[in-house]
Amino acid sequence: MPRNILPRIEAIRQTRLLSVSRNDKDHIQFESAPPTKTSGFYWIYTDYSLDELEACIPSTAKSAVNIARLAKLHRDLPYVCSIQMDGFRLVYNGISGQSLGIRERLGQHFNGGEGTGALHILKSSLKDLNRWRVSYATICPKGTTPPDVASDFRHAKSVERIWRLQYGWPLFCTG
Repeated sequence: MPRNILPRIEAIRQTRLLSVSRNDKDHIQFESAPPTKTSGFYWIYTDYSLDELEACIPSTAKSAVNIARLAKLHRDLPYVCSIQMDGFRLVYNGISGQSLGIRERLGQHFNGGEGTGALHILKSSLKDLNRWRVSYATICPKGTTPPDVASDFRHAKSVERIWRLQYGWPLFCTG
């Protein structure tokens, strides 16, 4: 059941803080990235201050998350997630299925995915990749790689909601 896997997913999140960079072809690259088309959970962190987040110029792409507006709207609310790791604050989390795996969905948050509710980080003024980190936990990988936590993806939305109720609502999440 969804509540049973929450401690295992959280234990993985707490030990996996990965850098984001560009490779020699200028493509986004995630340290120890999950295999492609792998379903599971992901978290995005930044060390930008709340003042910097509120003052940023967000992406104007269709359906992009308005980072500045949400930072202002959610600032100092009691149930906003306050998790920090190595000076990076957790600001977003989500789930991704196999058709658009975790790696691909994280790519949308950094590069943009026109029409998707993504952060579009590189299309905002917050484009210094050294100031961002990611984490993930796989649940139903495709291929031969075993999952971090074996679970049926049908429960993923419930686990995401329960995680937010337990650990706080990430600053940039809207629903």
